[in-house]
Amino acid sequence: MPDVERIDASALRRFCEAVLTQVDVPDAAARLVADCLVSANLHGVDTHGVVRLPTYVRRIAQGAIDPRAEPFVAVRHGAVAIVDAANALGPIGAAKGMELAIACARESGIGYVGVRNSNHFSYAAYYCELAVRAGMIGLCSSGGEPTVAPWGGIDAFYTNSPVALAAPTSSNALVVDLATSVTSRGNISLAKLLGQTIPEGWAVDETGRPTTDPAAALRGCVLPMGGAKGYALIVALEVLNGVLTGGAFAPDVGSQAAQDDRAAGVPHFCLALDPAALIGQQRFVERMDRLVRATHAARASDPAQPVRLPGERRDEIAAERGRDGIPVPDELRTELRSMAERYAPTAKELL
Repeated sequence: MPDVERIDASALRRFCEAVLTQVDVPDAAARLVADCLVSANLHGVDTHGVVRLPTYVRRIAQGAIDPRAEPFVAVRHGAVAIVDAANALGPIGAAKGMELAIACARESGIGYVGVRNSNHFSYAAYYCELAVRAGMIGLCSSGGEPTVAPWGGIDAFYTNSPVALAAPTSSNALVVDLATSVTSRGNISLAKLLGQTIPEGWAVDETGRPTTDPAAALRGCVLPMGGAKGYALIVALEVLNGVLTGGAFAPDVGSQAAQDDRAAGVPHFCLALDPAALIGQQRFVERMDRLVRATHAARASDPAQPVRLPGERRDEIAAERGRDGIPVPDELRTELRSMAERYAPTAKELL
């Protein structure tokens, strides 16, 4: 993106923190949310980065999110638990969930924590990497507002649950992070913001007809990846995210786009698995390194394009953006400044 102005990651974090603290988010929570959002941008997941900040701030201002909420442990039984996020910002609820999952895994080798009454949590891999820093495998997912019709249906019912896994190696973690639809709804929202069309096969409009218009797609449904198989995975994740947590589940999770003060009730789940409890930490890392080396050595269909692993492109993007700054399109910069001017005037000049 050579023609797009770039902003240093630390400056973007300071801007996000300043905005959040001015809408009554406590300092530590503001730092965590800002770090999560900017981490998404650093790794090239621009649809779940600072583009989400205006929605978070608007929903706080409308009373739909409690900026000072403190998630609490509602259920704890051995290696499993449920965290009630108390309508906190999504990254606050999800981080609490993964931290508790890690604590459970230290005691039992594995920990599952369901999170209920939360909000959009931004970047799924962020929480899995918390587990990696503890030497563990992290897995997480999130429910959300209806975006995908049941297979054979027309109306949005399930969400396109993101799912991520991260595992430690002796160098960069192996990271898998994806939505269960052909594309994320965030990509469609970003295309609308930038005045772009979307590719065929991403979505259908509200009558079930294929569309390349992002506005029509947002009124309709995104399509599951892999057809009926992707739909089946979406249903399975709904069980772990929504049904098992005792919170809202499809199709009753609220929309982040809603212009009211009703809580969305977004559910998540976080899982941590400690390799030390099974084959030992060092042996696990050695075996992960072997997997990485063997994959890189696999015969490529195009010798000029060696085989890669999931997440390697994101590491390259993070290195480049850490050095050169994060590209922020003019349309997004204008929206962020307008949001700051309305809700956090003293933060405007930081962007």
